[in-house]
Amino acid sequence: MNYNWSDVIHGDRWNSLETLWIESGTEYSWKQVDELAQSIEEVIDGQDEIRVVLVRSPSKLGCFAGQLASWRAGCVAVADDGDLGQGELEHVRPDLIVSVDGDRPNGVERETHAAERSPRSRLPDEIVAVNFTSGSTGSRKAVGVTRGNLQALFRCRDLEVPTSGGPVSGSFATPTYDGWWFDTWKAVAAEGAVVCMPNVNEDVFDWPELSKKYGIDRMLLPAAVLATVVESLPGCISDIPWLYSGGERFRVSTYQQARRARLTNQFINLYGPAEATFATHKYELSDDITTGPVPIGRPLEECKQILADPGDRADGYHELVIGGPLLCLGYIERGSLGTRFSAGDGEASFRTGDVVQVDNDGSLVFAGRLDSQIKVNGMRVDSAALERDVAALPEVSDCRVVQNEKHTFAFVRVDQDQLADSSVRSRIESVVKQFSNAVKVELMDRFPVKPGGKIDTTALVSASLVKNKEQE
Repeated sequence: MNYNWSDVIHGDRWNSLETLWIESGTEYSWKQVDELAQSIEEVIDGQDEIRVVLVRSPSKLGCFAGQLASWRAGCVAVADDGDLGQGELEHVRPDLIVSVDGDRPNGVERETHAAERSPRSRLPDEIVAVNFTSGSTGSRKAVGVTRGNLQALFRCRDLEVPTSGGPVSGSFATPTYDGWWFDTWKAVAAEGAVVCMPNVNEDVFDWPELSKKYGIDRMLLPAAVLATVVESLPGCISDIPWLYSGGERFRVSTYQQARRARLTNQFINLYGPAEATFATHKYELSDDITTGPVPIGRPLEECKQILADPGDRADGYHELVIGGPLLCLGYIERGSLGTRFSAGDGEASFRTGDVVQVDNDGSLVFAGRLDSQIKVNGMRVDSAALERDVAALPEVSDCRVVQNEKHTFAFVRVDQDQLADSSVRSRIESVVKQFSNAVKVELMDRFPVKPGGKIDTTALVSASLVKNKEQE
């Protein structure tokens, strides 16, 4: 397959009448998507000295066509389905904001443009898009994604699945998260098709029909979402052969529950920061795994890994440093490229801050973060170790340690019928007390998630405070 950038965005495929995109019950051909992109490009070309284009659209198709149009116009594409706030916009400082109303070419409008535009040279020519970090370790950052990064993802054979033709991808990720590149553009670059899946909270019951009708080959879901579906509605994913999980730690209990539900899918755990385009490591689960954390696996062929000294950690622990073609250029700050990712020796690399171990098979196992030390009543507590030890209990599906101004919580996910089981609570609290007596244990049967699929820790704390207030 030829992944020449010009062929991907300009090739003859865009004249095809075959179906490329399915969203909200409507099928769109390559040609129809091309026509929408052309109408967006006309708006962009009507402005002078445009470098960064923000495309706002409530539909995934509008965001996708906006990216295509921006690239054809030689611009950096920033897609926004309503998720981006003022902080993210300040990072990228778009020269032009275009609004795309659904799938109608006549629904494309120039929303606004910057009063004072910065020079095009503020961002290197190779930057074509932006990843936004999840904000789990602070405020969301903007990462400069290059065409070379996306081409490396397109040609990465470690992320391909067996198909009879172009891959058909079930798309769950929103346009502001890095899973979007895998869901959409990797499939499109391989002349496949994209089926936009309804949100779990909207109409997950449509998933089986969409999977059968269009022959979906693969789907990427955040670990928390996948765990919820496996537990409550396993039949909704039974016809999708390859299920990828990322964004959160994948639990052995989820895999075991899937097998008990007689799901035969191949499950793959992915790891990778937004600073590395999409993913850098993968691990294919098998029935041999019964206990312990699910490894993040081995590096993809387009990734270089370095196991660095993590400082004052015990022997056998390393900080994961990544490099290679998937590594993005650097952070974008105030509309310009800030410091490029580098280890200081001139070679591009990124210190993830993630601590890993190497298991007996040579796979990496996530063991926490360098910054996972928190203070609880003046005492240092390793929150990652606490989460790991609690999650190792057979009754526990997941654990998250969260702090607010007054309290430290250990939110523990168990089956609904165990919420009132005093023996289960006792076993969990005994593990937590090994770290601190001041950590409050809250049992829950499911965790709230953000639109991108990551666990919403703010909502967890809010729910706990409301519950405790009602019990007073």
